[in-house]
Amino acid sequence: NRLKMRCTGENQGTSPSSMNHKRGHAHTDDTKGSTSVTRYTSTRRWLILAHCFNMDGRAASQTITDRIPFLLERGIEPVVLSAPTGTRDQRFPHYQVLSAAPSGILFEARHIIRKKIRSPWLQRLFKTLLTVVLLPCYLLEKIFIRLDSHWSWAISATLYGQRLINRFQPELIYSTAGPTSTHLAAFFLHRLSGLPWLAELHDPLCYAHQPPRGQQSRFHRWLEKIIAQHAAAVVFFTEQAMNSAIQRHPALAAMAVVLRPGAQPPDFSGIDYQQSNRIHIGHFGSLAPTRNLKTVFEALDALLMGRPAWHDLIRIHIYGGILDHVSATALAACRLEDLVVQHGRLEHDPRTGKSGRRQILEAMRHSDALILLHGNDPGCLEYVPSKLYEYLLVHRPILGLAAPGSELEKLLRDAGHCALDANDPVAVQEALSRLIEEWRTTGLPDHHPALSFTVRDAVEQLIRTADRITQHNPTL
Repeated sequence: NRLKMRCTGENQGTSPSSMNHKRGHAHTDDTKGSTSVTRYTSTRRWLILAHCFNMDGRAASQTITDRIPFLLERGIEPVVLSAPTGTRDQRFPHYQVLSAAPSGILFEARHIIRKKIRSPWLQRLFKTLLTVVLLPCYLLEKIFIRLDSHWSWAISATLYGQRLINRFQPELIYSTAGPTSTHLAAFFLHRLSGLPWLAELHDPLCYAHQPPRGQQSRFHRWLEKIIAQHAAAVVFFTEQAMNSAIQRHPALAAMAVVLRPGAQPPDFSGIDYQQSNRIHIGHFGSLAPTRNLKTVFEALDALLMGRPAWHDLIRIHIYGGILDHVSATALAACRLEDLVVQHGRLEHDPRTGKSGRRQILEAMRHSDALILLHGNDPGCLEYVPSKLYEYLLVHRPILGLAAPGSELEKLLRDAGHCALDANDPVAVQEALSRLIEEWRTTGLPDHHPALSFTVRDAVEQLIRTADRITQHNPTL
């Protein structure tokens, strides 16, 4: 019936003017709180809930923002609802709302301050004032609710999302990106509107090896159950994550799909790899005690004991954050501080106009080789680092430290790259030795992988999934 009404215009409560708007007429968006934009709309709309959207350098943001041009190309107009932490997009309806609770407001306001204020001194001042003002309510919240800081965005997104559904009449609700509040808001809006719900889980909500301990763990298990019961389709990024979820909720078998998020092929016009007088090995992305460089540093230390002349040839460049304490302790114990260059998190450069992400891609391209870490947590079997997809497209050799038998190990080997046991420093030492020897003798030419994953491929699969749950027929 919904499909028939969409095709004939027989939608109860829809005025003739709004039907013209849905059929592709020019429309000026004058919703309170947004910038007026005249645009031509398509016959298909998706309400996209993504707490992180247009946030420079954030993997959760890149996954959805990179897909937008391909959705528009396919005639799907996104109506995006996000937190105000990213840049508002003017190409389509994009609305931003703050979280409802102090912890979320504090988290999002800090990002806004860092984005709007260039002076580090003023940033610290405003962040301090904000913390002092919110502290009493923040502490009260944490006494009773011990969830991620973004949990209350689900409240704001539900209230504002219902207005957007009434206004834009989307064909489905699509919740994506890392924060779980996006899926909670989508569930509420699905129940209020009856629209089909497509949930995309970047990382597993639950892991088979982790018992439900603590309020947040119990909440994640409840949310996974809700998704299994109410979502029309559920997207996972790995086979293992999907299979583990199906074991907990057999009903998921009929609606679950695996989608490789991929990456957008970079435009490297005028930027090419050139060998220098040192081998530059880069690691890109965050580090943690369960995903650290300890094995790399120990393997490098053992290698240099046998080949001390190589000491001045090697530089390890670390982008994306500071060393975790496990990596920092190993680095100090091995006394390799002079070989490691920490670049931290790269932000927009006003001098060159380059985004942090663009700078990172160029640094990847200039690297002689790339290190990819999987981690030593049992949950790694259900996880593939998103950096893999960018690594594959910059064509530099990858030294991957992966859990044995994992999907990451298989993907690396299928692509012709090196996959090593992250807990085997001898194997890592031998791989580093071969890599450096090859660099010294023949060089490290570009590697064009046997397989790669693009955003366009991911969008095509996503649209096929959406067509199935909305019963959309382009010929109607």
